[in-house]
Amino acid sequence: MDTLNIGGNERDRFYRYKMPKLISKIEGKGNGIKTVVPNMSDIARSLSRPPTYPTKFFGCELGAQVKTDEKTDRYIVNGAHDAPKLQELLDVFIKKFVLCGGCSNPETDLIITGKNAHQKIILDCKACGQRTEVDMRHKLVTYILKHPPTPIKGKGKKEKKSKKNGDEEAESPTSPTRGDSAEGSEDEFTKHIVAEASKLPTADQVADDDNWAVDTSEEAVAERLKDLSIDMEDDLEPHESLDVWIKENPGAKNNDVYKKIKELGISKDTDLVLKYLIINLFPEDLQKVDIEKQINKRVKLFQKFVTSADDQLALLGATEELLAQRKELLESKILGAILMNYYQNDLLEEEVFQAWIGGAANSSKYKGLFKRNVSMANVDKVINQEIREKAKPFAKWLEEAEEDDE
Repeated sequence: MDTLNIGGNERDRFYRYKMPKLISKIEGKGNGIKTVVPNMSDIARSLSRPPTYPTKFFGCELGAQVKTDEKTDRYIVNGAHDAPKLQELLDVFIKKFVLCGGCSNPETDLIITGKNAHQKIILDCKACGQRTEVDMRHKLVTYILKHPPTPIKGKGKKEKKSKKNGDEEAESPTSPTRGDSAEGSEDEFTKHIVAEASKLPTADQVADDDNWAVDTSEEAVAERLKDLSIDMEDDLEPHESLDVWIKENPGAKNNDVYKKIKELGISKDTDLVLKYLIINLFPEDLQKVDIEKQINKRVKLFQKFVTSADDQLALLGATEELLAQRKELLESKILGAILMNYYQNDLLEEEVFQAWIGGAANSSKYKGLFKRNVSMANVDKVINQEIREKAKPFAKWLEEAEEDDE
């Protein structure tokens, strides 16, 4: 099994803190494509962290829904993500939530201090003894506070003393009633057995009881699945809950979708909101004629969130992720139709498109256009390049339209 040094110090061959190299396995296709990390438990064990933490971290960084099941040892990130990309994110997780801030040693414990709004997550280093605070601004912090790490079980002096006293008491049990003889105790025990036996159903009662079977009707199954989905949603991040809700309510009106976004408290998290609106916008059997109809269906909702050049770039980033998941849409005509509808509905300006297709949004040329630095690597580099190649016909159309105006 390939191993790596924890913390990225690969030059030291004798470094004693090792972890398995991350393995990823892509399953499914279309909207159902997902990435499974088969050795997440082994990695987490090496880091002394629950496997749900790095998995959730991937979801936060990629803006993707994740599923964790410790019973079946299965950890899933929605979308197609290769192992090197996830390994890079894992290194970021290690730096933020594993390595000591003082000596960079990975032998740390996560400790939660304070209450309510004053809670903090501390890295307690077993090597140098230093305690450093975790960056509380990261989205994973919310999940850690809701699902704190299991405390290390230790036996203090009080515990040992109470256990010793308990052992002594067990060795010399007292009789139920002072002065009772052995025969009296046996009578009481017999009475107890008879009383309990009288509560058991008779053979006739068992034969007449027809309520032993599980109701397998469609209504009963649907109700049980509904209860199960509610329990699962309690463990989801707000943006993951939005993704689930949109999938369950494909015909929801714009006002209802907007209310749900406000209810989840993510109306200001434009990038993630646009991502899940776009990914769930087009049905599986999409045809070119449906593109205009689908975008027009949500155009007023898009306009609430696309109010700046930065938001337009986020819209294009969300479209990249859609195309990475739905390879059947990665055609020049389809992508051109999508971009054209963005452009005609004032969701995309020419200058923003030129910055995006050239991958130069963070360059000095566009310094006055965008207010924040943004990641241009929303998808794998190969797919990124392919998407831009497919978008060139639309770029050419824009140039010719501009020449005609002149």
